[in-house]
Amino acid sequence: MKSTSLKNRALQLAAMFMVLIAGLSFMSCASDSGEDEEASPIVGTWQSQASSKGTYYMVCTEYKQYYFTNDINKGSTTEEGGYTFSNNTLTLNPKGKAPRTYNCTFKGDRLFLTLASGKGGELQFIRYTPTKSVKRVKR
Repeated sequence: MKSTSLKNRALQLAAMFMVLIAGLSFMSCASDSGEDEEASPIVGTWQSQASSKGTYYMVCTEYKQYYFTNDINKGSTTEEGGYTFSNNTLTLNPKGKAPRTYNCTFKGDRLFLTLASGKGGELQFIRYTPTKSVKRVKR
């Protein structure tokens, strides 16, 4: 009778241990706010399209920082600062300049920015994915 009671206690302890492990596993997946968050669609590197300024890039990081550059490989910036993105509205806060707010429209891998004030044209970008050039070996 004593061994049956001991077995029941061992099974209860094992079940509680499993519940504890499962709970810790789910907690490690949650964000600081307690809910899983998707990556913002603005995060990434965007290449300008149909611009009178030539080709340039806008890079938005997951840390709410952004910069513009003319050469993505050299790392020199033409503008940088912080940003906020909410409800398809992007507000850029460049260092030393006044903030600008844009209405964003996403269509596949394309991004269209229109100044919220309505003054100015539309900025068009395509999601930039760097490609490696493959060197062919002659035989």
